[in-house]
Amino acid sequence: MRAHENRMIAITLGFSIYLLLVFPKTSDALQCYNCTDIADVNECLTVTECHAGQSCHIEVKSSGQRSTLGCTDNQLCGVSASGAGNLIGREISGRQTLDCHECCSKDKCNKNLCSHLTPGACIDDVKVDCAFLNSFFNICKDIQRAKLICAKFCSLCSLVDGNWASWSPWSTCDVTCENGTQTRTRQCSDPPPANGGLDCTGTPTDIKTCSKQLCPVHGGWSEWSNWDACSVTCGVGIERRHRNCSNPVPDRNGLPCFGDTLDVQMCFPGPCANGGWTDWGQWSTCSATCGDGLKSRSRTCTNPSPSPHGKYCDGDPIEVVSCRKSSCSPNIVFKANDITNKTPSNGHTVIFGSTLVNEGNAYDTSTGIFTAPVNGTYSFSIHMCTQVNKYSYATIIIDGTTYATVYVYDENSNSCNSADTVAVLHKHSKVFIKCIYGCTTSFIFKDGNHMNSFSGYLVHQ
Repeated sequence: MRAHENRMIAITLGFSIYLLLVFPKTSDALQCYNCTDIADVNECLTVTECHAGQSCHIEVKSSGQRSTLGCTDNQLCGVSASGAGNLIGREISGRQTLDCHECCSKDKCNKNLCSHLTPGACIDDVKVDCAFLNSFFNICKDIQRAKLICAKFCSLCSLVDGNWASWSPWSTCDVTCENGTQTRTRQCSDPPPANGGLDCTGTPTDIKTCSKQLCPVHGGWSEWSNWDACSVTCGVGIERRHRNCSNPVPDRNGLPCFGDTLDVQMCFPGPCANGGWTDWGQWSTCSATCGDGLKSRSRTCTNPSPSPHGKYCDGDPIEVVSCRKSSCSPNIVFKANDITNKTPSNGHTVIFGSTLVNEGNAYDTSTGIFTAPVNGTYSFSIHMCTQVNKYSYATIIIDGTTYATVYVYDENSNSCNSADTVAVLHKHSKVFIKCIYGCTTSFIFKDGNHMNSFSGYLVHQ
């Protein structure tokens, strides 16, 4: 540059460069406009003289866009932020806001500082030789700096930095009770960044706390209490337990607890009594009108009856003995016991493997079949005992026809039951016991008080 123009080039700190034109002072003391917190710098008409070692200074604050003009020490006119991206006296990162801190060393120059914030047209800074800067420092490569001083030269007139549009209205509170949040948003669209311009700085979302009335408290059940004592000391009773709607108690129009406050179940503290036999009844009349017959007597397990979970009576409810009338011909009678096949399949013959009496030898212990030796009227009976929780059906079959059925079952103790029938048989008629149901597992029970038997006799010819 020519020496007579008395210009001074200020070289940037780091990568930044800026050129200031300094003219000779026209007075011994530098004069600067001097105003505090004004809206328009052009309204500042007050002038002050600076002391030695001071320069004109302007500071623009974004809050309310107020400005302060006056003198400041030269030492305060340096870069206001350290590092790359700064020009002398200016923070380039702040160019996108209305904050500004700049100095100059000629009279009253502070009134025209910071004009680069709101340029009226796409022009280059008249104080800068853009061609010189680009030749030596390639200023056009640094778009964010070049747009401030050499926008036209560097073809950056179409560059637009983004600016936030207005905030949207606050959203409704995201809860209906207690504390929640509201949000509002804004778009970087006033204008949007274009052609290499900076995006908006800051957040597009704003959040604040909102408060509603206290929430209702819905009721909750407490834990169940322990079970009360059973209502009886033996037999079958009930026991109860309780709970309360107190965890928490409903409040502020909260819902009540749904369900029952009382729970009831059956209880079984133990049997009140085991079963007991009544006295034997009277003997029946002899089954034969002549010769040998049978007579029986019975008793019931009702003295007392077993209570729930009580033990059933042990022993037989029926006692059968022989009786004799005037002799008839012939004497045919048998009583077989000791079932040999304790797990007969359904529909198979139950075989009693031994006999207590077998007059006439009509009962076969190997096949379980009684074969009538003569024509006549016969009486047959069956007595069977089953295991606990087992059950079975057995029938007296005469020549293929069912004459009587015995059902045996008990859920608490071993049980026995009997069935009998009378039939007119022809010689060689076949009589046997057939298990018709519940015979697939071991179900027969026998001990000193429980006997399984199959018996019969000829009543008369």
